[in-house]
Amino acid sequence: MGDRDDGDWLEFTAELLREPLTELPLDRVTRMLRETFDAPAIGTGGIGPEGPVGDEIYPFDAELCGHREDMLAWGRLHAVDNPIAQYFLATTDIRPVQIADVPATVADRRVYGEGAALARDCGVPQQLGLPTGRNGAATHVLVVGRARPFTAADLRLADRIWQLLIGLDRQARAYSAALRNASPSGRAVARSIRLTPRERAVLGLLAEGLTAGAIARRLDIAERTVHKHLERCYSKLGVADRLTAVLAAQRLGLVAA
Repeated sequence: MGDRDDGDWLEFTAELLREPLTELPLDRVTRMLRETFDAPAIGTGGIGPEGPVGDEIYPFDAELCGHREDMLAWGRLHAVDNPIAQYFLATTDIRPVQIADVPATVADRRVYGEGAALARDCGVPQQLGLPTGRNGAATHVLVVGRARPFTAADLRLADRIWQLLIGLDRQARAYSAALRNASPSGRAVARSIRLTPRERAVLGLLAEGLTAGAIARRLDIAERTVHKHLERCYSKLGVADRLTAVLAAQRLGLVAA
């Protein structure tokens, strides 16, 4: 492993949750992943039935032994041949998986032959995929690539990081939706009463009719955490229950009426 551990990721996640994020900050997330797994590069993109979406390699100056452009070109045409992509397309499992653990019944290594050779030339033959969420039919994945195999400890840490990333992605999507549904005056009100991004996301989902339990599942957090956020929303809005909170939020332009 590299220089980062669970404590660093918890601190990193807590810091991001305080920011008004509408999408995962891939530059910062991939930097943390590189430092955590001592990896030269992280691939990002969406994997869907119709092919790859938005493939990129971080950092942008990663040379990959002089083969960066070759890897990007291969990814645009053949990313779905990667065993990790095949695994996510063929199964309902959305947990982290490394190429070495993908069953032969799911991915034919002969199909991936050219990609595997290129990955070796790039110095990243060992790859670990962390799915971060879905956008339509596409599963978005961060692929950690490096030369040495991932250990059992690496995989356990990756699973914990994956859960944090899922929560971050869901928070960003919910906050983005809350912003879209708010009026310009509502955005000013949110600033004046100091609603945090998480509180705005929770309030927006409450206005959609979701229960505390459903909000918890949507944001991948504990239900008691949702109740704490709701209590703070009620206090800042000067109300005592969910119905008056939604009505007040609609009147103030914080959510769509």
